[in-house]
Amino acid sequence: MNKITAYIVLVLFVVVFHFGQNAHSASSAITEPPADMSGINEMHKVLLKKNSKFRFGTHADPKVITLGPKKGGKPGFKPYKGKHSLDIDMPLDTPILAPIDMTFIGFKNNSAKKKKKMKPFDDLEMCFESNTKDWTGMIVCFYHLRTSPLMKGHLVNDECSRIENYDNAKIANGGGRTFFLMNDAIWGETHKSSRDPKPCEAELGKQIKRGEVIAFSGQVGKHEFSSIKIKVKSDKQNPLMLKKKAQGDIYLHWVQPAKFFYWKCFTPQTEFSEGVLAYPFQCNK
Repeated sequence: MNKITAYIVLVLFVVVFHFGQNAHSASSAITEPPADMSGINEMHKVLLKKNSKFRFGTHADPKVITLGPKKGGKPGFKPYKGKHSLDIDMPLDTPILAPIDMTFIGFKNNSAKKKKKMKPFDDLEMCFESNTKDWTGMIVCFYHLRTSPLMKGHLVNDECSRIENYDNAKIANGGGRTFFLMNDAIWGETHKSSRDPKPCEAELGKQIKRGEVIAFSGQVGKHEFSSIKIKVKSDKQNPLMLKKKAQGDIYLHWVQPAKFFYWKCFTPQTEFSEGVLAYPFQCNK
């Protein structure tokens, strides 16, 4: 009886753990783990290997995560204050894949030839909104990108090229909607860039299918990586967005990407259960 009881307790623990991973009053189709767990989160163990081509870097600052697990887990590097993204180390110019069906809604280009001693400083950011009922209103942004096929003028036209010196307070090109820690930017209305966004030739409004290439990863100095940050809709208000200087949707919350979602490697033949996201790179198992 003791073995049977222990087995039942173990099963209940696994179910509760997986349920808790996504049961956060989020606007998602997921209310329980996928019926088929094959392939789910299987690249996480690879992403934690020091010699892997793709590796988890620094997770978001737990203090700004207002939905789901606060901590991102291993490798446990200390994030800078207010960091609301997950870094993933990967070779320069790695194709970044769409994790879900989504629409290209905004960008900001602040890539520079240098930032102090770091040369170059890739800082193209692109934001997308989910097209699926699985994650209604979810925002997915990638940054530290080298360039993108959705922005034909980026690094081609002079007015959408690299600036000389990086300046976080003066965005070079901005168009559509992007998302700061506590500010939702509508470029040309709430925020203005120093250069015209038109030369970037951004295909704003374009619908993207899961697995399509949306960009290529960049580098900061010798560090080759890109970052992903995700805001999820909830019926609960985000306390960060209720602060005095905040501006934007009070029902959108920053989450820890590695912990909040279920992930699966993309192939054209792979079936994805409701709510499961594709890893944003081609898996090498």
